[in-house]
Amino acid sequence: TARAGCTAGSSSSTFSCQCIASGAHLVGEKGDSKTLMKNTLAIHRYSFLFFSLIPVFAVWGFWQTYFVGAIRPVTVFDHAHGIAMFGWCFMLIAQSLLIRKGARSTHRAVGRVSYVLVPFIALSTLALANQQLNARGLTPVGLYILMLQITILIQFVIFYSLAIRNRKRVDVHARYMVCTALPMIDPIFARILMFNVLPAEQASLAQYFTFAFTDLIVVALIVWDWRSSRRRDVFLPVLFVLIVLQLPAFLLVDSTAWSAFAEWYIRLPIS
Repeated sequence: TARAGCTAGSSSSTFSCQCIASGAHLVGEKGDSKTLMKNTLAIHRYSFLFFSLIPVFAVWGFWQTYFVGAIRPVTVFDHAHGIAMFGWCFMLIAQSLLIRKGARSTHRAVGRVSYVLVPFIALSTLALANQQLNARGLTPVGLYILMLQITILIQFVIFYSLAIRNRKRVDVHARYMVCTALPMIDPIFARILMFNVLPAEQASLAQYFTFAFTDLIVVALIVWDWRSSRRRDVFLPVLFVLIVLQLPAFLLVDSTAWSAFAEWYIRLPIS
């Protein structure tokens, strides 16, 4: 049997055995269980590299606006949000390492931290958005930044919620957890482009580049998942969510409805 074929001595075989023993619902999905297991292992192997690069680029992207405070004064809300997001980055790195090593019990224990960390991320983001809107006022820039902050937070919450909902389906859970890192691409790389690459008069183009870059990563994942296991149950819906929540930054930010929302939001006593 598959269970009897498991061999000790490597993290990959340990993880594979635990997937089967825990009833991880790998069998019965599109594609055979061996292929699904192989692809899930590949996700954990390469996601570690992806997750590890995020804090490196984050330091570069936020160097002027946060770490040295050269653009504007850094507030307690910046600190809270920074701690929350770097905490998420390091948790993703730790989780991918743990699952590669077959330490599933530790992986689950660390994962429970997310039940506190994710609400902290959401609350710190909302408080920071309120504080920055009060600082900028109901200006075009203020309305635009608020739109990005809210829609990106919604992306993150959706992907995390789907990952937790599917936590017993290892292959689906792993894919959605990778996707929780995608909302971080825009705020990081937009700053890298604006402060290091694009001339000041073309800074607004950064938004197109970061959204396109994020979407292309997901398109590549869709192609890989389809070619390797004929599945499109995760990354294709993720691309849909991304596009739907990216469009308001271009189509709705100047609307009367968004201005009314911002007028209500700026008065909230949360910062």
